[in-house]
Amino acid sequence: MKYPKVVLSADRTLMSSYRGISLASFFGCAPAIDNSRTKESFWYYILKNQVTPRVLFDFICNPIGHINGIANYAPYGLRKVEASLLRDGYKPEDVVVAHPDHIDKFIGPETQVVGTYEMDPLGMGPVTMTFTFGRKTMSYDELYNRDLHMKINSAKAKNGSKAKVVVGASGTWQYNYDPAKIEEYGIYGIVEGDLGGIGPEIDGAGGSFFDALINGDLETANPFKKNKFKVEIKEFSKNDRKYHGRFIHYSDEPSVDEIPNIVHPSMHGMIEVMRGCGRGCKFCDVTLRPLRYYPVEKVQQEIEINMKYGGLKNAWIQSDDIFVYGLNPRTTKNMQPNREAIEELFKGIMDTGIEHTNPTHGTLAGAIADERLIPNISRIIKSGPDNFIGIQCGFETGSIRLIGKYADRKLAPFKPSEWHWVVKEGVKTLNEHYWVPAFTLIMGLDNNETMDDSWETIRLIHELEQEQPDSKFTVTPLTFVPIGLLEKSDFFDIGNTMDAGKLGVMYKTWQHNFSHGIQKFMSKVGRDNPIKNTFFSGLAKTLGGIPLSSMEKFARKKGPEHERAIEKIKANYW
Repeated sequence: MKYPKVVLSADRTLMSSYRGISLASFFGCAPAIDNSRTKESFWYYILKNQVTPRVLFDFICNPIGHINGIANYAPYGLRKVEASLLRDGYKPEDVVVAHPDHIDKFIGPETQVVGTYEMDPLGMGPVTMTFTFGRKTMSYDELYNRDLHMKINSAKAKNGSKAKVVVGASGTWQYNYDPAKIEEYGIYGIVEGDLGGIGPEIDGAGGSFFDALINGDLETANPFKKNKFKVEIKEFSKNDRKYHGRFIHYSDEPSVDEIPNIVHPSMHGMIEVMRGCGRGCKFCDVTLRPLRYYPVEKVQQEIEINMKYGGLKNAWIQSDDIFVYGLNPRTTKNMQPNREAIEELFKGIMDTGIEHTNPTHGTLAGAIADERLIPNISRIIKSGPDNFIGIQCGFETGSIRLIGKYADRKLAPFKPSEWHWVVKEGVKTLNEHYWVPAFTLIMGLDNNETMDDSWETIRLIHELEQEQPDSKFTVTPLTFVPIGLLEKSDFFDIGNTMDAGKLGVMYKTWQHNFSHGIQKFMSKVGRDNPIKNTFFSGLAKTLGGIPLSSMEKFARKKGPEHERAIEKIKANYW
C-alpha cells in the first residue's frame, strides 16, 4: 500500500453532526474527566472519574460516516486547506482527509505531513473554561484532541513514519499556555496568528506552505533567509522544566480570488461569505483581519458542492457579523447595513434550492439599524413557526460602562448609553420574525468587571424576561480570554476569582436557559422530527437543573456573600 503524502484530520468533537441538535456542538466544552475525584466519593462509585457520562456524550456526539476511513464531511477550514493543496498541484491520492477513528490507516513511510485542525485543543476556549471552572476538570474537547494525537503517534511508531505533525486553526494559541503538550503530542509546528477562524488564511498559500514543510525550509528561525512563513522557536519554563515549540506565522491575507472553493462536503453544510468584521471590539481577534466579501456566485458554488456530494439541504452561513456584509466600515456612515447586498446574498443562497439557511453570527445593532432588513431577509429565507432561524449574537455584558470601553463600535449606529434599548429591541425584532438569538457574554472582561457591572447584567436579563415574557433567547457566559487587542492581559481565573457578582451572572444565565429556553421553547424551534425533538427536550429538562444545584453548593462552600447573591436572584430576579 502506498500511503498519502499529506493526511488531514480533526478530533471527534469537530467531526460530528451532533444528531442535528441546535447548538449541541458546544457540548464538546462539557467537563469529561475529574482526576481529583477521590475514590471514597459517591460520584466515583457511580461514574469513576467521569463528569459528563461518556456514554451520553458519545451518543449525542455521534461519529460521521466514512468511506474506507476517508471522512464524508470535515470542518470547513480543513476543507479549505484540502482545496488549496489540490489547486496548487498536489494529486488527489496524495491528500487524504481522514476520519479520526481511522487515521492510523493513512500514516506510513511515504506520509510527509499530518495536519490537525484544532479549535479548542487544550480546553482553554471561553465556553470550556467556564464549564470546567478554569480547567479544573478536562473537557471533551481536550480529551478527544489528546486521543487523536495519541493515535497519530501510535501509527507513526507502528508504520515507521517520520511525518511532521502540524497543528492549525483558531485554537493553536493555547499551546503557549501549556507547552508540555507540544512535547507530549510530538508536534513539529504550530501555525499561529492569522490562520484562525473558520476559514484559515493559509488557504491562499496552501501548496507553498506544505512544500516548505516537506522540504525542511521551516526547520529553524532564520531572520536572514527570505521566507513568507516566519518561524519562531519559543522557549517556555514551567514546573522547573524547559519546553520548546516551533511556531509558524503567515501574515498575508489572501484576496477573494486567492481563496479556493471547497471540493468536498463540509460539516453542518457550513460555507463562509466573508472574512473579517470591522466592528473593532477590543476583546476579539477577528477584528484584526481585513474585510473581504465573497461574491454571490462563489457562495453558490460551495453550497452546490455540499448539496451534490454531501446530500445536504441546509447552508450554515459563516460570517463574523452577517449585517456587515457588503459595506465598507471606513466609508459607511455609522456602520449602516448594506441591505441590498445582504438581500442579494440570501436570494442567491436560496436560489440553489436548499431548504434552510441561517447565519452563524450577527450583531443586535446591525439587525435593527435598518427596520426593513430583518423582515426582508426573513421573507427570502422563509422563516416561520416551522422554520426558526438561529443566530449567535454578542450580548457581552449588561454594563453600559464596559460596553462603552471595550465595544463601542459594536453598537454603531447607536451609542453605548442606548445598549439596554438595543438589546431589548433586538430580541423583539428577531423574535417577531422567528429568529432566536443565542447570546454569549464575557465574565471578567479584561479583569475589569465590578460587582455593579455584574448586577447590571443580571438586571438586564431579568428585564427582558419581564417585558417580553414570550421572548426566545439563550445566554451563555464565557470567561474572558486574552485575545485581540487585549492579548497581553491576563486570563480571568474563574476557578479562583469567582466573586459573588460573577457567580450571580452564571446562576442567572443558567436559570434563564433552564426555565425559559429548555422548559418553554426548546422543543418548538427544532426542525427535525417531533420524536427526536421530544426526546432531547426531555433529556435537557431532566438534566438541566443540575448546574443550578451545583452553583448553589459552590455558593455555600464559598461563604455568606455568595449565598446572598443566589438568594437575591431567587427573590428578585427569578
